[in-house]
This record gives sequence, C-alpha cells and structure tokens, in this order.
Amino acid sequence: MKLRFLLLHCLTVGAVCAADGVAIDLTKRTWQGIPGVERTAQGRVFVSWFTGGPKEPSPDNTVVLARSDDGGKTFSAPEAMARPGSDGTRCFDPTLWIDPKGRLWYIFNRGNKDTAKHDVWARICDDPDAASPVWSAEFRVGYEVPFAFRMNKVTVLSTGEWLMPVTLAEQPVRAWSTGYNDQQIPTLHGVGISTDEGRTWKLHGAVKSRPWALENMITELKDGRLWMLIRTGAGVLWQSHSSDRGRTWSEGTASTIKSPGSRFFIRRLASGNLLLVNHHRFTGRSHLTVQISTDDGATWNDGLLLDERGGISYPDGVQDKNGLIWITYDCDRNGAGEILLAKFREEDVAAGNNVSGAATLHQVINKLEKPKLLPSGWDPKVAADKALSSMIQVTGPEVKGAHDSDLVMAGDRAFVVALANDVKPGHGAKEAQYCTMSVVNLRTLQVEHRIPIAKSQQAFANHTLPVGACFVPRILQLNTTTLRCFFVCEDQSGRGQAQVWYRDFDLSSLAFSPEIHRMKVKTAAGTFNLGPKVFHDDAVAQGFRQKLVKFGVYLIDSFKVIDGRTYAVINNYPGAQNALAVLNDSRDTLEILGHYNEPAALRLTESSVNRLPDGTWLAICRAESGDRNYVFTTSRDGRTWKQGEPRPFVAKGSNSKPTFDKFNGVYYLGWQEATRIADGHGVGRKIFNIEVSSDGVTWERKYRFESEDSFQYPTFRLHDGSIWFTVTQGIRDSTDRIMLGKLETLSARQ
Repeated sequence: MKLRFLLLHCLTVGAVCAADGVAIDLTKRTWQGIPGVERTAQGRVFVSWFTGGPKEPSPDNTVVLARSDDGGKTFSAPEAMARPGSDGTRCFDPTLWIDPKGRLWYIFNRGNKDTAKHDVWARICDDPDAASPVWSAEFRVGYEVPFAFRMNKVTVLSTGEWLMPVTLAEQPVRAWSTGYNDQQIPTLHGVGISTDEGRTWKLHGAVKSRPWALENMITELKDGRLWMLIRTGAGVLWQSHSSDRGRTWSEGTASTIKSPGSRFFIRRLASGNLLLVNHHRFTGRSHLTVQISTDDGATWNDGLLLDERGGISYPDGVQDKNGLIWITYDCDRNGAGEILLAKFREEDVAAGNNVSGAATLHQVINKLEKPKLLPSGWDPKVAADKALSSMIQVTGPEVKGAHDSDLVMAGDRAFVVALANDVKPGHGAKEAQYCTMSVVNLRTLQVEHRIPIAKSQQAFANHTLPVGACFVPRILQLNTTTLRCFFVCEDQSGRGQAQVWYRDFDLSSLAFSPEIHRMKVKTAAGTFNLGPKVFHDDAVAQGFRQKLVKFGVYLIDSFKVIDGRTYAVINNYPGAQNALAVLNDSRDTLEILGHYNEPAALRLTESSVNRLPDGTWLAICRAESGDRNYVFTTSRDGRTWKQGEPRPFVAKGSNSKPTFDKFNGVYYLGWQEATRIADGHGVGRKIFNIEVSSDGVTWERKYRFESEDSFQYPTFRLHDGSIWFTVTQGIRDSTDRIMLGKLETLSARQ
C-alpha cells in the first residue's frame, strides 16, 4: 500500500487532521511513559511518549512530543501528535526515527479493541531543524494483517533497504493487545521492508516465540545476517536470524540475554560495536544497564548502570555525529511518571563509569504534577506519634506472646482477634498457641471481655481439634447479630495437614457457638476443605513449581468488600504461595480467582490486595529472599497476574506483612521499613510507614511509626468516621501484646 506524503496541508506540532479526534487535556495527565528519542544534525533533541486517560491501555491514550533547543538541558511541554478517536481508538507506542534523508519520522500505533483494528501510522517532518517544524498529516503505514503494531526504530541495512520491526497476529484481536498470556492469540514477529525510501512497505516473516512475546528489534550483523531479538516473559529474550535481508527467518529460540519481560534497545555504534540497553542483574524492572559487545553479540561486558531503581523501563536511544549516546527511558509511569535522559560515551560503557567526563544520568525530561493529599509541612512522624499515644493493650496479663490481630467494630465495641500463648514471648510456642478475642468498649477504651476462640485438641460440640497451633485468626461481620471468626489449626512439624476452620460469635449474648466448621475452597478441580494440598494443587495447575508444604495455609489479609463482593488473600507462608479469592454468599467457601507467586526466587508471601479506580488489582507482597524489599504485582481481572517487581515509593522494605486499605476514596498502604530508628535501637520491626493515594499510583507519606517496642502486623478499620487499628508490639522485636488505637478521624472532605 502506498504511503501518502503531504497530501493534505501541512500541520504544526500538536495538530491532528483526524476529523473524529478527541481532545485530551495534557495538563491533567495522571500517567505517562514509553519514550523515544532522536537528535538532529544541528543538535535539536526530540522526545516522544504517550499518556492520556487513567492508564495504559485506555481509549483516551494520546501520543505526544517535546523538544529541546539547548542540547537537552530543558524541554518544551508535551504537545499532542495524534488524538484518540471518538470510536474508542487509542494512540500509543510512538517512536522517533531520522531517516537517511534527514527527515524525522513520528511513528505510532492506533488500536481499537471493539472493532479489532490495530495498525501502524506515522507523520513526517522534512526539516526538523526549522524554527517551527512542520509536520505532515498522519497517514497509515499499512500491513494488511488483522493485528499489527511496532515499537522500535527502523533499521537501514548496508544494502539500502529499510526494515521496520513489526509484531503481528494472524487473527483479529478484540483486546487492546495480545501475547501477554498463554490464553491470548499468540503474537508473531516480522519486519516491514521498504526498498523505495519509505514510499511502500511489505511485511515479511512470522517468527514464533513464546506465547507471551512482543516488541522485537533488528540488528544487521557483520556477516550480513540479520539478528532479531524479541521481548518475552520467559526470563530471556528470544531470537531469530535471517540470511536474505529479512525475507525469511529462522525458527525462534531462546537467547542467553536475560530479561524481566520489558522492552530493550540494541543498536550498532559508529565504532562497529553493538550497544544493548537492558535490565542487568535485575529484580523486576530494575538496574537498567548499558552494555557493549565487541564480538557481534556473542558476549557483553558488565556495562554502565543507568538507573538501579525499580519501575524503570522502555529505553530508546541514538548516537549523535560526535559520538555521544543519548538514551531515554521512563520511571514509575503511574506515580512520578518520569521521562528521563542519560548521556554518555562508548568509553564510559566499556569502563563502567564516567571516564569521559561527558556522562550525565538521571536527568528528568518531564514528570507528572499531581494534586497533593497532604498539606505543606505535614510531618508523618508527628502524626504517627499522636496515634501511638492513643493505644491501649487488649491482650490479658496471662498472655506472654501474641501476634497478628484482626478486628471488626459493631456499635460501640471493637472485637479484636489474635493468636496468643501463655508460655513464652513471641509466636513460636507451637501447640501452646491459641486464638482469642478481646471485646473493647470504644467509648471508655476499656476491655470488657477476653474470650478464647480455639486451642489445640479442644473438643467442640461437633469436632475435636487435632494437636496443633491455632493460628492467624481473621474476623468478619456476617450481619447485625453475628460475627464469624476464621482460624487455622496446624501441626507445624508438617506431619499432618493444616485446616482452616470458622466459629460464629453472637453479638447479643457475647458468646461463641459451641460448634466449629471447616472452611471450604473452590478450585477448577472442585470444592474441598481449605488446606495446603488443594491450595498447592491449584497453583501447580497454573504453573507453580515449588514443593508442597503441609502446614501454613492462612487468610493472611483482612477481608475486603469491593462492589458488594468479599475478597480474601490465601497464603501459605512456608510454601511461598499467594492467591486472590472471593467469598461466597454463605461466607463458608472461598473461590480462588488467581495465583501470584512470581518471581519465585524471591519467595513472595503475606500480601495485601486492593482494586484501583481503573479496575486493576494491585497486590503488595512480602519477599523472603533477595533484598527483602516489597514487590508489587497487578492483574486486570484478578486471575492472571504480572510478575512482581519493586516500586520506587517503597524502598528498604523489611520482610513483614503489609497492609493495603481504602477509606472514603483514599488508599492507605502500610509497609515495614528495615532502618534503624533515630535513637539507634534495632533494625527489626520498629518502623512502619503508611502512604496515601487517591488513585493508587501516586503516593504521599502520611504516617511514620517509630517505636522501640516494635510496630508490626497492624490492621486498620473504618468505623463511624474514624480509622482504628490493632497492632502487635513487643520488647526487643518480640511479639508480646496486641494494642488498639485510633489512627485518625476522617475529614468531611474525604
């Protein structure tokens, strides 16, 4: 299909000729990312990215452009280069490329999940160094397949052909994209080839790789072959080769280049060496690194670290005529939304540091400006100290060790459940550990009753518990008259299967039922008693590869009611298993929606989950391996989850249970920090931070608890306009007692 060059009147930057274009207010951006960069012959720098709407993907996504006329020191505000359509067609994934004639191409994608139309578009500027650059109307590049998009720069071969990397599918895709999981239509990978300087393009190749794969790039090797690298979710990039300048390609195979499943950038330098920008020695999308290969990609040096933070991704780059290398990338797209720039020379990459003196890193081109929830001068520690001063102890004097409490409030009372023992501090008393309830009058802040729930070998009217620790109680209000308390009884030696039970509590008589009942779980294989094996079997059916641990199945997160449905997180702590589940109407069976356990090497456990305003599920997970900082995973439907990775607003996290709640439209995310408090006491569970956000992506520190007697495993609940909490405390990081306090009274604005 022939391209249309300047058939319509030329437009300046920001104007779009599409009649049905929807205007987007770029001053109200809530997320942004996926940048590209080019530098002209006279030194002007252009940077592209996309934004618009509440997230990616969204029908409101818009592609934008900014430029610098001072050598990249400052950049103009972003202006729209193409607008989304009124029919729900979004614009996304722009790329900048200067062709051999000096023309600047702005190439981007349009996609519509309802009409299943996904194709490639472009605009061209003949003189990008002009005082006021003039752009062509946008035109469709083509590719007559049901699904096509491109992400990376065109490659010009030594023979003169232009090769545009293309990800494609042979079936219509009624989604925003495809290839993100095994259930979707698999993507194929090819190239659009132009032999007439971009006037026409013809699609060649359909390389198969992993089902989860997209965003290929092409490099011409010194022996004349072409090397295609493909982003996959397999932990490494995949590869294919062509010996006929892209017309045919070899079968896709795994390369040795590791990847967290994110875009990379590869280019031939003026020296003849290859440059690779990729995540190296990473945890999730961290440690973006530039590497050099002097043997055409057979080996790579350790390179130059550009950015070690989590949430770093999507590099693009160019080498200018003076040998300076320009790399752009993004950070924390939905939070700070930084578009960043790094500059350096090849010798810096070879040496691993700034030996040229020309390297500049972490330069912010653009970032989001979001309204603040907290007033200027807010002191998180002062706010937390006030909450600490409100606390009372709810466990009795006979208790030597207590931990992991939960609570509900009904009327003027708080009902606090916790595990306890009367033997020794901590929570390692095995079968001596029992579950108990404290009933607190919220008006007087006095404990009215302390009532045992369950203990090892206790005989009930219908069952007798086996030998085992009674552990991790959780509580839910069924109706105006009844509370339901859940707990697990487990033999921690692993000789027997653990079992989750529940026992009902009558609010009028303040007494427990004489009976207990087994909690059920529904999986794809059927409905069973909730224990470790059925939980493990369901995870294995979804790809989990770790061994079964016979104890340690818990309802680790507090129950969350979202849109009228009650959700819980099932966790096997020693087995490093996690799953989101939904409770049935009878409140006696949990249906597992989806498991999230990756990266398995970090041994993720004890997570807290909530749903963001755009419908995305977000889980913050404790990590038992690696640096033990928290990692985050997301899911569009609660069933299929992305691999977990750290996020920049949580740093130096400790391996302890987090919290993630939403009160009156504001998210409260709590996490343990592994830092010594000011007076030098310990590094244990003494510091607990609470971040707040209105959108679940941009966070501000509202509370910083610092306590010599520890502050760990809190639970937060809203009742009559106030947020109350229970928390575990103990001397020298132990778990000795359960405390109840008031975090805050919400303002009318919230």
